[in-house]
Amino acid sequence: MSVRALALVLAVCAIGACGKKGPPLPPLRYIPAAPTELQARRTGDDVRLQFRLPTANVQGQGQIALDRLEVFAVTVAAESNDPPNRELLDAKYRVATIPVKPPAQEGDLEPSPDAPPDTRPAPGDIATFVEELNAATLTPQITTPAAPVVMPTEPSAAAAAAAAVAAAQKIVPVTRRIYVVRGLTRGGRAGQPSTRIVLPLVDLPLPPAGVDVAYDEKAITVSWIAPVPPLDQVAPTFNVYREGTPAPLNPAPLSTTTFVREGVTFGTEECFTVRTAVAAANVTLESVPTAPACVTPVDTFPPAAPTGLSAVGTEGAINLIWERNTDADLAGYLVLRGEAPGDTLQAITASPIQETTYRDTTVTPGVRYVYAIVAVDRATPPNTSAQSNRVEESAR
Repeated sequence: MSVRALALVLAVCAIGACGKKGPPLPPLRYIPAAPTELQARRTGDDVRLQFRLPTANVQGQGQIALDRLEVFAVTVAAESNDPPNRELLDAKYRVATIPVKPPAQEGDLEPSPDAPPDTRPAPGDIATFVEELNAATLTPQITTPAAPVVMPTEPSAAAAAAAAVAAAQKIVPVTRRIYVVRGLTRGGRAGQPSTRIVLPLVDLPLPPAGVDVAYDEKAITVSWIAPVPPLDQVAPTFNVYREGTPAPLNPAPLSTTTFVREGVTFGTEECFTVRTAVAAANVTLESVPTAPACVTPVDTFPPAAPTGLSAVGTEGAINLIWERNTDADLAGYLVLRGEAPGDTLQAITASPIQETTYRDTTVTPGVRYVYAIVAVDRATPPNTSAQSNRVEESAR
């Protein structure tokens, strides 16, 4: 065998172990991927974190190994550097542990109807954590001054450009609170950490003023007066809240001073507040809320007038037919009748009828009658529509 052939055989044996089985590989130790879609909204003294739980492992295979979530937070002084994750992801900075609902397994029993609902978030769900900013959380825990940056004698073009951008944007170091979220397995193995939330601990924007609430039969409209922003700030945006709900009604901050909420519940009081919002990246800072503006809608809106009324005279009766209304709160119709010409029309049905036909058998043959239909809703007291078109007819 040549030297070259021998070398080839040895290489093949090294790769395939010449048919011999090596020691078994250790089992994969799955860890969850990072939480995503991390956002923060500060409203007064509360910081509300929102994020989506991972649905897969870092290894990309196997059922998600997610048992709980950890939330870490640290306050950093203005002139200090942000800590790396190896320092931040420490038990002393852990501010919350959130249990996770395990994925459903084949053969799992249905929960008892009397069992309390399982409120734990499941993989793929949006989870929320709320932290109160108080004296302890506002006090910097990292206060070591940042090491000075030694600039080269002749700074590079990139360094010069970065310095120019910072100067143009008036970037000033501020005290800030940093948040990170990660998942843990049942055995305590840590998953990948999320991206960071860096919340600047600065003065909140000024609140709006003059909140007003109006309504019609389909929607409620909230309007307000925008505060005058400082000269060095952009125009403010706004979030509208219904009292008793933690999230704003508008899906994204509003650049206008009017918000329309579809849907009205007559007879039920609703109160609304508005906050000025300053948003940057995945962080929103909100002002204190305005005083609540409340309204109790009253249904004073009549249904539409019926249409398409026609009449046919028969032996001893007059038959009426018209188009059906589409009003959601329709209670029925009243049939109005008078003698032609010039008689005042009066209702000949004692209460609203549901049908869109009516046979009038109380007529005198040969007398000409005028008819109209009105619609009535279910309000208290009921609202009555305008009259339909009028028709004239007589019985034989």
